[in-house]
Amino acid sequence: MSTGGKAPTMSDVAAAAGVSRSTVSLALRNSRNIPPATRSRVYAVAERLGYKTNPLVSALMASLHKRRITQKHTVLAYVSADPKDAPWRGYAMFIEMHEGASERALEMGYRLEEFALRAPGMTPRRFSQMLHARGILGLLIAPLPHGERSIELDFSEFAVVGIDMSVASPTIERVSNDHFQSALLAVEHCRALGYRRIGFAMSHEINERLEKRWLAACQLAREQFAPEDRVAPLITAESNSIITAISAWHEKQRPDVVITGELNPNVAYPLPPAVGIVGLSLEEHSLGKISGIFQDNRKMGAIAIEHLVARLERGDFGPDDRGRLHLVAGQWRDGLTAPGPGKERRHLI
Repeated sequence: MSTGGKAPTMSDVAAAAGVSRSTVSLALRNSRNIPPATRSRVYAVAERLGYKTNPLVSALMASLHKRRITQKHTVLAYVSADPKDAPWRGYAMFIEMHEGASERALEMGYRLEEFALRAPGMTPRRFSQMLHARGILGLLIAPLPHGERSIELDFSEFAVVGIDMSVASPTIERVSNDHFQSALLAVEHCRALGYRRIGFAMSHEINERLEKRWLAACQLAREQFAPEDRVAPLITAESNSIITAISAWHEKQRPDVVITGELNPNVAYPLPPAVGIVGLSLEEHSLGKISGIFQDNRKMGAIAIEHLVARLERGDFGPDDRGRLHLVAGQWRDGLTAPGPGKERRHLI
């Protein structure tokens, strides 16, 4: 289409695509309010005509849009899906995630408010209607209960981000610890301390939840060890089975240190005192006591809020087709449970 030698305008794109000027504006901002087919047609026409947005105007419109969103929708929903008999507040890890998210939300001009998906009498449809009635468009999905990988909720009209890796369906943007990096880092420090026969203990339940990242790191590390130092991992069906199975496994495999992501600091592990214990998901109250990886749950919560606000302010609603996953590296922290080979560890309790 000829534009008389002048740079094509948004109106030119609208006329060529057979849509309104406002539709072009929304489509070029990748608004979920415009059907994918229409967006694709507008993109193609804009590219064919050589249409380019004015960066100064775009920046101004983005600023105005952000201001409107902040003024009208200042509450973000913290969506918890725990059953009534297993509240998330019983786990220090989840409390830290929530507090980190809440603090960052306040810093960004928002307020995080919990909404229980499984409250008495609640249904997914009623849940969505309740949020819409309050003008809440941003959802931060809390980690799902153990054994669950999907959430029954229509995300099409919400900006959504999940903390942790538990939500596999529908596909959403998530923020999580880098479990593969964390496990390899734990192995590296165990070797530096002098341990040689390094064993991994995990459950199939958590292994699936983390998309096998801990197990992949375990297998990669074992391949790099001398044959006489390779220890077969302990993999139980559920997390609660690790403690009862660990003694017989140790008798057979003889690891001199055990790395586990499902460490319970409130129980005594039936292992010889000289066997070190390393955790892959240390909570704040364990720092300096238990040796292992600090995931920084508060930071994960804060980063999740930053991504949620970004999606909300650009009008990016619905499931995330690309399944973006943002990984936060773990940090090694020395403790009393892995002092080195031949040295007795301190009890966890």
